[in-house]
Amino acid sequence: MLRVNQMPAMNSDDALLLIRCPSCGQRFKVADDLRGRTVECGGCEHRFRINNEAIVRGKKFYPGERPDSKTNRFQRVPLSLPLETSGIVPTYYADAPDLTAFEPTSPQRIMAGMLGVIGMVSMALLLIFGAHRGGALDGMTTDNRLLMAGFTGVLGILLLVYANPRARSKAIGTGLLLGASLLGLPFFFTVGSVPLSDPSVVSLAPHKKTTSQKTESESVTALRALIGTDPLVLEIERLKREGSAHRAVGLWLKGLREQNRFLVRDYILRVTGADPQSHYYSRGHGDFLMVVTGINQSLDEMAVIAAAFGTVASQYPEISVVEVRVNNESMTEGSIEQLTDRGAPAFYDLNLKELDSIDLGRVLRAVQRLADVEPKIYRSDITQKLLALMGARGVTFKPDLCRALAVWSEQPGPASEAALKEAKDLLDRKAEVPQEIISLIIKEKNPAVVPIIDDLWLRNSTRWESFYGEIGAPAEATLIRRFPNTEGMLRHSIVRLLGRVGGAASLPLLDSAMSGADAELKVLLKKSAASIRSRLSP
Repeated sequence: MLRVNQMPAMNSDDALLLIRCPSCGQRFKVADDLRGRTVECGGCEHRFRINNEAIVRGKKFYPGERPDSKTNRFQRVPLSLPLETSGIVPTYYADAPDLTAFEPTSPQRIMAGMLGVIGMVSMALLLIFGAHRGGALDGMTTDNRLLMAGFTGVLGILLLVYANPRARSKAIGTGLLLGASLLGLPFFFTVGSVPLSDPSVVSLAPHKKTTSQKTESESVTALRALIGTDPLVLEIERLKREGSAHRAVGLWLKGLREQNRFLVRDYILRVTGADPQSHYYSRGHGDFLMVVTGINQSLDEMAVIAAAFGTVASQYPEISVVEVRVNNESMTEGSIEQLTDRGAPAFYDLNLKELDSIDLGRVLRAVQRLADVEPKIYRSDITQKLLALMGARGVTFKPDLCRALAVWSEQPGPASEAALKEAKDLLDRKAEVPQEIISLIIKEKNPAVVPIIDDLWLRNSTRWESFYGEIGAPAEATLIRRFPNTEGMLRHSIVRLLGRVGGAASLPLLDSAMSGADAELKVLLKKSAASIRSRLSP
């Protein structure tokens, strides 16, 4: 008989028989080879045969009967398989479980999944917000945008599949959905998909023209190729196609430093009121073509505006371009020590030049410095520049300008008219009127301020009462008309104001108001009447 190699027992007691004495019930463990033989009990010395009646049987159970789920994680087959034996077929209850199914997802896979999703979302945002004039994808054709979207989609799908080894089907489905969405975006957001021309390459193909157009000279054609006016031509054609009353002009900026691009752009947009979609096109070696669109200015007017930051070298009406040699030094602020040293001889000269800067931040600082000094020299020049800034578009520091004009304005009239116009505009927009604007108008004794200050006083008598009183006699008539319709705090305020600015016409009104007035108002009426009589007495 062949010998069968059995799995080594984990416990030596597993090979013994558990028996029980029929007489005293004492239990013993004996070797299996004593089965069927007679033995003697060590407790009661009773002799009995080891048979099925003496052997103690345990409760049988089968794999999987016990409900403990933790046992499913352990291997249920022998650690070492028995050797092949003829005539005996080993039995296996279950395959060894895959331990990777119980392991947590690794950080590398989590990061890969996040990277895939973020990459596709970022590409979608780029295809949406970068597809406009001046955007990141301006000049990129639809084919190239599809290539970008396809590459990002494939990469995202691979990363999602790698990140989800136990749910690859769902990962593939999600990736395909996101990838299809990416591929569809270039067909919906097509603005700026026309390729830009390379200014360094002169096309030898003849320029297509309609029968109504004259053949351009070779010099103009070469100039078009040198500047790269294709974006400007497309913009002009778009405005004509839409029937717009605005126009587009090109500024060929030569020698413009990269750090000054935004200063020039903001200045052009502020002064001309151009469309914010106006955009730069690099032409290499520090040269740029800026397509300024949505403006009403002519080519000559644009040349005057561009002179603020450079020298106008030439104008090309045939192609609607102004050539400007940029003076980058004018965009650099001078020494702060000299600009703030009031005793230095160059203080007024340097701050006067700062008022011409296209950087509003520098202009504001110069205005604030000039508002706090005595006007010694350049008074007329500085006043003219301050007045020009009062009427300029996009200037937001009008209160500082009014404060400076109150110091520098020599001839009454122009400054108060500019401040009066600004105050009316603010009232029409229902915006807050700064006190500096009203102070300038009152300082120059402009009587047109009375309706404005009266309106402001009705809204907030506490804030504007002192300004109302500084107007003087021109305010009396308005206060007298306003008196019958006031009560409470406004009645007290108007009585105080009549005491400051009133004359003989105010006395009967004050005397008639004594009847029915409360004690506090009577005191104010008496004081105001006494103040008026003291001014009228010789």
